[in-house]
Amino acid sequence: MTVAMNAPAGAAISLVSPAISCRGVVKSFGSGDVLIRVIHDVDLNVFAGQMTLLIGPSGCGKTTMISMIAGILTADQGEIDVFGTVVTKLKGDRLVKFRRENIGFIFQQFNLLPALTATENAAIPLIVQGVNESRANSKARDLLARLGLEKHLAKYPTQLSGGQQQRVAIARALVHEPRFIVCDEPTASLDAASGRAAMDLLKAAAVKPDRAVIVVTHDHRVFSFADRIISMSDGRVERTIDDPSQMDAN
Repeated sequence: MTVAMNAPAGAAISLVSPAISCRGVVKSFGSGDVLIRVIHDVDLNVFAGQMTLLIGPSGCGKTTMISMIAGILTADQGEIDVFGTVVTKLKGDRLVKFRRENIGFIFQQFNLLPALTATENAAIPLIVQGVNESRANSKARDLLARLGLEKHLAKYPTQLSGGQQQRVAIARALVHEPRFIVCDEPTASLDAASGRAAMDLLKAAAVKPDRAVIVVTHDHRVFSFADRIISMSDGRVERTIDDPSQMDAN
């Protein structure tokens, strides 16, 4: 069921044309008699200038779906368009280059490299793109400072709290100015206060008119941050809520 409600104030322009469009997407794992379809003919849109939450029970296909959108997994059928590029048609180096230049990832477990400082971890996407190390570290330091970590730039992950590590992960996802930010359970390992702080930072830093943000989450505490919510069940889109403030009524 799709619930089309009035868009949040100021969102009308961004709702005209989606930044990310998925049409007829299908994904299966296994082969032969043990072939299991986990995504069933999914259509969904993600709009620039918004934070879209992708919700649903464990195993419903949320992470598989965002992995295909981000070009980590390959769809068996269907088309995925990300800011005008059909990622389902990209292969090899072209796909790697597109992902490197256009997509930022925030993972549930942060995935910071323990041997690198906060600055060095945040600078990784720029280094991978071939940016001079000094310039990359400088940009990373500036972004970390804006996220309140100016006193922790030279610290290693083990010297940081969970909330501070999450800020480093946010900086790493944003430092190369990607157009599409993908977050997989970003508050799962945080307490309520740290989770809310992380979402505040993410929304302030990432939700821009030229960017799209999608967050996979089970955390009902962060629903209030959403501009739009897509609910999945058993590998299908169950409903789309364009006005999350009305969610309790549905």
